[in-house]
Amino acid sequence: MERVCFEFCRFPEQHPPVRHSRRRIGFPRWTDLVCLGAFVVIAGSSEAQLSTALEVRSLTFDEAEAGQPVDLVGIVIFADPPGTIFVQDETAGTFFQLEGRTPPKPGDAVRVRGTTYPGLYLPGIKEARFEALGHRGLPEARPATFEDLTSGRFHYQRVAVEGIVRSIVPEEEDASVVRVALGAQIVEVRVQEAPSDQSLIDHRVRAIGLAAGHINNRRQLVGPYLRCSGWSEIESLTIAPDEAEAPTVSTTQLLTFDIEGQGGHRIRVSGVTLAMLPDGEIFIRDEESSVGVRLRDVESELRIGDRIEVVGFPEMAKFSASVVDASLLRREPGPPPPPVRLAMEDLLNGESDGELVSIEATITDSYRTPDGHVLLLQQGENTLQARAPLLPELFAPGSRLQVTGICRVESTLDSQYSARPASVSLNLRSAGDIRLLSAPHWWTPRRLALGSIVLLTTVLLGGLWIASLRRQVSRQTDALRGRIENEAAFEERQRIAREFHDTLEQELAGLSLRLDAAAARATDKKLDGFIQGARSLVTRIQTETRNLVSDLREEPGQTGSIGTALQELAADHPEDVKPRVRCETGPDLPDLPAHVVHHLKRIAQEAITNAIKHSDAETVTLRADCDGSQFVMRIEDDGSGFDAPAETRGKSGHFGCMGIRERCRKIGAEVTWESKPGQGSRLCVHLPLSL
Repeated sequence: MERVCFEFCRFPEQHPPVRHSRRRIGFPRWTDLVCLGAFVVIAGSSEAQLSTALEVRSLTFDEAEAGQPVDLVGIVIFADPPGTIFVQDETAGTFFQLEGRTPPKPGDAVRVRGTTYPGLYLPGIKEARFEALGHRGLPEARPATFEDLTSGRFHYQRVAVEGIVRSIVPEEEDASVVRVALGAQIVEVRVQEAPSDQSLIDHRVRAIGLAAGHINNRRQLVGPYLRCSGWSEIESLTIAPDEAEAPTVSTTQLLTFDIEGQGGHRIRVSGVTLAMLPDGEIFIRDEESSVGVRLRDVESELRIGDRIEVVGFPEMAKFSASVVDASLLRREPGPPPPPVRLAMEDLLNGESDGELVSIEATITDSYRTPDGHVLLLQQGENTLQARAPLLPELFAPGSRLQVTGICRVESTLDSQYSARPASVSLNLRSAGDIRLLSAPHWWTPRRLALGSIVLLTTVLLGGLWIASLRRQVSRQTDALRGRIENEAAFEERQRIAREFHDTLEQELAGLSLRLDAAAARATDKKLDGFIQGARSLVTRIQTETRNLVSDLREEPGQTGSIGTALQELAADHPEDVKPRVRCETGPDLPDLPAHVVHHLKRIAQEAITNAIKHSDAETVTLRADCDGSQFVMRIEDDGSGFDAPAETRGKSGHFGCMGIRERCRKIGAEVTWESKPGQGSRLCVHLPLSL
């Protein structure tokens, strides 16, 4: 496509214009336009089509999801009916969905047309229509390493790998899995036929198949494998020696330095069975050390103490060598081997990796896992974990135990040329590998801490109870003191009321009778007026005395109407005597305690008296209302006014303002005076209604 466009762009340079007449120039121009349109159509059509597998697999996720058209020709390299067909051309490999049609055979040339879609790992072709172009044979397989397979560069292409066969196991009906060692890495070769025999184990083979693998939901290649259509695609390159002819090595010679290098073929080891762990690994000990062994087929009759010989492949575990994909050659029963008694610090150097050891330690904690129990052991300053199957009972922290198990290095620390264990654990074979040496003292740190917490809690609760009791006693004492004070005050008020009634009121009554008698004998009008005025004064004193006695007789807790009290106070003032006294009260005045009403009434009376004596006012107005959460009483006059700060602060011989302040303090109210000479005066009392 690029070549066509390039040549078309250079066409005017290759054919320079020739001078002609006007009439002869017109025809070539229309021809050029037609050619230009044809080239545009061809170029646009070519640009819209993907014609190679490399173009398809080079698309990004979004580009492939857009459904770009594909028209390519390739060779079928693997058929996976009824789902997918894998094809490969000269550039790369891709796949398309079969969607239930009759699949082509490997080696057939097909023309595939469809649209792209992202696929699980790399883009493929959906809604595909294919056309068989004849059988051309399979393309040459590309040599691949394990790194090539994990990188995905040859994914869904025909590749060839070379390695040593480790094992052959059936996977499904008419399918097998061949594990092939490519150096230190293992790759699975999935064969679409049932296992024929085990004769290929330890052979060096060349396997040809489709490069595939397991894909996660992040579109990542988790593990590669090969898919072969049959055993014919696995070729033996080097025949392995017979099992009986495999070299015999000791456990200390596994994967040690060899002048010829490690060949990766089978070896034979023998020893006494130390343990058979739940994960399928067994451990054996020869005269020099011990080693872990993984058998292809676990022998159910194998017992601890059996002397066995196995043939398998040496492989490096986490810290030391092991034997994997092994077969049991012979077994002889024998007594259980004794463990090696060691200190915990001796396990940390890694020399006892895989050995059956016994240590004495103190258990500090334990917990359960899906596979059993984990015990945390301590010896001096060293600690390690002991993994055991499910135990019938757990030991209390602080117990002294003797624990027997397989020492295993869990992780390592690398420093330049050496590796050393970072963490070590013990794997117990059964509950019988634990022996209690001594139980912990009953008074353990945990129980001491628990007892301290209980004691502190008890002391705290006792302190809180005592404090609460003290507050309750204080409240009751205050209440009792208040009741006693109220009763004493009430008794005193009753006594004063009796004294007022029996003395002052009786004397006033006698004085009133004498004034009546004097008035009857008086002949002088001036004297008669004086007597009538004195009689009126005595009558008012009698009225006030009766009101005072009535107030003193009221029991604590009674309420009264402040509005009524103020109205009565204004009504008692003679209308013909200046100043006139008016009372204005709000519509919703609350009832107040009787003693509060008494004090407010006396405050108003004292303010009116001061206005009468000193202000030369025409009118005195009593106003009472509620302002939010406060009761407000105002006594205003239009008199001459006075200097409020100087006249209301304890002026010698005048005690009215002092009495007003004392009464306000008694009921919890605030009092203020507002006045200036010549501008009248105002007394304001603010009483919170919450009191």
